[in-house]
Amino acid sequence: MIKEYPCNLCGSTRVLEQYPDTIGQNPGRGHSFACTNCGHGEHYRVVRCQECGLLFSSPRPDGNALEDEYQAVEDQSYVDDQTEGRSRAFEHNLDNLSRFKKNGDLLDVGCAIGIFLFRARARGWNVQGIEPSGWGVKRGRELFQLPLEQGTYKDLARFEKKFDAITMWDVLEHLDDPLAALKSCRVALKDDGVLAFSTVDSGSLYARVLGRRWPWLMMMHIFYFDRRTIRKYLEKAGFEILSIKAYQHVVSLKYLEYKLSSINGFLCCVIRVLRKVPLLSGACLPVAMGDFMEVYAKKIEGWGAADAG
Repeated sequence: MIKEYPCNLCGSTRVLEQYPDTIGQNPGRGHSFACTNCGHGEHYRVVRCQECGLLFSSPRPDGNALEDEYQAVEDQSYVDDQTEGRSRAFEHNLDNLSRFKKNGDLLDVGCAIGIFLFRARARGWNVQGIEPSGWGVKRGRELFQLPLEQGTYKDLARFEKKFDAITMWDVLEHLDDPLAALKSCRVALKDDGVLAFSTVDSGSLYARVLGRRWPWLMMMHIFYFDRRTIRKYLEKAGFEILSIKAYQHVVSLKYLEYKLSSINGFLCCVIRVLRKVPLLSGACLPVAMGDFMEVYAKKIEGWGAADAG
């Protein structure tokens, strides 16, 4: 069901349209909530809250409809084309996490097939993951023998334990209720626990210059945070920020060509030529345009309002 929503951060209904709905303008692409889909530029109407400045999609499907979409996701190209690149990026994330928490019990929310957890386990973390896609859970168990559960941020109490660290990589912008998700993570963390996540940064220079042509305006992205609104979210959810920096993805040339096919035809052709060079055919490249951020925060001890909901 598609309906209007108030601001998730401050509750205001005073919004101004930023970008009109574009869904259906490129019917050949199809609609998908898989991580590797190419629906760049297809999105629900994007509005800006006139009180706090949050950018979000409205009208949009309700939380149950979104959850159904993610439960049904099957994304073999994620396994085939992203395992190596994601592994390299996650090693960098683990280096950053170790500045604040070196080991212990770690939960990855929205863990996909568990590549991050596989790398974290190799570093001595005791890992668990939760993921809405039944296919993703099954593949992660098969490929990496990981303890994965099917579910969402709403199901964290299922683990019946507190964690030293909770991570969410490229997840928060997809959720129906980011504030509730952050509060759920806070409840599931130990008193000195650390939250680490990456998400879009709509306030970056790259995003602002591109405007409506920014490729991360997508149907599966519901919220478009910037550093100011993410700080407000974390403060409201009972966290103290430790670090915010630009996030770097690492992708294979094959996957980069696939993504650029719906974003930039010229660059797509350049990558296609590079892939024909034997030494580069299987290469991975860092991609950092500044429009994703990597955030680390710690739970504020004794902050009881968030636990109450």
